Amino acid sequence: MTITDRPPTETPVVTPERRDVLPRLVGGAVLILIGLLWLLERIGAIDISVTAVLALATMLVGIALMVLAGRGSHGGLIVFGTILAVVTLITAASPFEGFQGGVGDRVVELSSVDDIAADYNLAIGTLTIDLRDIDDLEAATALTASVGLGELVVRVPPGTELSVEATVGAGEIEILERVTDGVGLDEPQQTDGFSPDEPGLVLELQSFAGRVEVTDD
Repeated sequence: MTITDRPPTETPVVTPERRDVLPRLVGGAVLILIGLLWLLERIGAIDISVTAVLALATMLVGIALMVLAGRGSHGGLIVFGTILAVVTLITAASPFEGFQGGVGDRVVELSSVDDIAADYNLAIGTLTIDLRDIDDLEAATALTASVGLGELVVRVPPGTELSVEATVGAGEIEILERVTDGVGLDEPQQTDGFSPDEPGLVLELQSFAGRVEVTDD
């Protein structure tokens, strides 16, 4: 009986599988698209809503997932697409159409009706508008204010007759201690003594995501 020595079997070296760069390229391209469309809308080159931009980006991620379906799992891209889809639904439920103003905390203190601007805007942060030092506030015209992401607070003197139209894509609305929270909020409220035929303060307040508060404290 002849015994033949066999050469030792070499154990293949297992090297980490190179990650597929396509999902990262897709994610980067989508972010570039969102930024480019947003920039063009801000400078007035095109007229497109935030909802339309996000919906287009979500579609691109979905198409990429279909194309890459046979190349293994792409958990990161799925999570990215899911987040985009959720944000798109929130913006669709909200009347808020864009972000304006700067970033940070801003406090506006006014002492005269003549000092009230037509509108106040902040992209991200906390915007506080203090009207408590205005004696004839009910003679003011409508005041419009918006915050993209963050908190919008309007302070009025106690007993002010006012009408408030507050809308929030996702978050909370508190008007004179009456609180509502959820998604797609639209909270109109008037004080008992307010009448469209009489002088009174009209507030139109918006937030994409965050909190809107009107207080007389």
